[in-house]
Amino acid sequence: MIKVKHFLEAVECDDGQRMWVEPIGLTKDLAEWCKVDHILPHLGPPRHLWDWFEKRNGDYDYFRGCYHEALAKGPYRTPLQQLACASMKENITLLHQSDDPEHNTATALHEYLSELEAYCPNEGE
Repeated sequence: MIKVKHFLEAVECDDGQRMWVEPIGLTKDLAEWCKVDHILPHLGPPRHLWDWFEKRNGDYDYFRGCYHEALAKGPYRTPLQQLACASMKENITLLHQSDDPEHNTATALHEYLSELEAYCPNEGE
């Protein structure tokens, strides 16, 4: 299962691996304090798109579409597919820094990974 949380929200026992997915880094101290297991800025949207979205010069649907296109054309398609399949067996939590709990980088990535789950092999096959 995939969860989406603000990185300052409380850690829960069912969070599983906690992954920072913004296109900017995170200091070591903050990562330790927030119990971030993996810092993955390379899975975030292109920086120019993220900057534009953060300034709210556009809407979430456009941001999500451009981000998903960048993910589909980027070099991490195979690891993202593996992450999608792993999330069907274990919990992962995608962490964001946005003030909007429904329109952020982690939510957009969660939507993309959910689409990739359709291509995961079934357990019985």
